[in-house]
Amino acid sequence: MIVPALVTPFDAAGHPDAAALQELIDRLAPQVDGFLVLGSTGEAVTLAPEERAELLAALRVEKPLWVGVGDESLALAERHARTALDSGADYLLAMPPRFFDRALDARAFQVYFEGLAELGEVWLYHVPVFTKMRFPVEVACELARHPRIVGIKDSSGEMARLEHYRRFAPGLRVFTGSGTTLPAAVASGAEGAILAVGNLAPRLFARVFSDARAGRTDARLVGLAYETAALVGRGGVVLLKQALRHLGLPAGAPRAPLPETSPLWPEAERLLARLQEEGWLL
Repeated sequence: MIVPALVTPFDAAGHPDAAALQELIDRLAPQVDGFLVLGSTGEAVTLAPEERAELLAALRVEKPLWVGVGDESLALAERHARTALDSGADYLLAMPPRFFDRALDARAFQVYFEGLAELGEVWLYHVPVFTKMRFPVEVACELARHPRIVGIKDSSGEMARLEHYRRFAPGLRVFTGSGTTLPAAVASGAEGAILAVGNLAPRLFARVFSDARAGRTDARLVGLAYETAALVGRGGVVLLKQALRHLGLPAGAPRAPLPETSPLWPEAERLLARLQEEGWLL
């Protein structure tokens, strides 16, 4: 199951562009199994609550929909969650608060995530590259006992964490957020992947993932997927949006003060040419 972590297009004035996002969704829909809107790749931390609400209200999504709702307080996260659910979200994806990380004990995690679970079905989100904090694996497994905390997107790339979920939280749906470790993630129990690079080459990653689930390995395709995901990981949303624009896709530029172009572009342009020649690009 491959789910793109969608970019959020912004128009020339820097406002969220719902029409462009809908166009991207429509282009991707035949090749993917669902969508994540307003995650980290979607630059959600830069959007005001009113902007989130307006964007979500304008979208039409006919596949499973995850919406990022994490914020620095339960009150703000609940506000985002209500907006998401009113707009048709199937799942609430929530990274933990992080600014006051030294005060976040197990009880604080419980208050935050179980509070959100009062509103809808919650997926935990572990993304240490952005949060710069520790989300204890034992706490995640304990939270999974709640009937409406149903899944986790783990972007750490740490297979030991996925193995821990499989052993100690067997009912928790586990998706990897790391495109560089797909075969290992499948072997460690992941049933899907929510990927930034899913905006760009979803069929490639779907092929590698399905091969891994079937016990097959095409070393060349695994290597190509690794190279693509690693490069997008290094360049982040700036490089990803530049690549999408280069392909004529409705991505827009990142929101200021992020730059519009990446120093990794020459490397990316060569890789895109290979992917395009082989027919993997959207």
